[in-house]
Amino acid sequence: MYHETATVPETYRRLHVEGHNVSMCALRRWVRTGVLPATYAGQKALLYYPNVMRLLQEGNAPQSAS
Repeated sequence: MYHETATVPETYRRLHVEGHNVSMCALRRWVRTGVLPATYAGQKALLYYPNVMRLLQEGNAPQSAS
């Protein structure tokens, strides 16, 4: 059973089990650059899994200014 909020390594393992080919380095880079939002508990980044899946499905297209 997985939680919706997890650390980067836990999220990486879940993605791998579910058949998504995403490296842990990519997850960490996306957090570091702000592409993937994270909440911190001390120095550990916690990722919300639906945000990860949304990024994988929709990509990171720049928002147009309206």
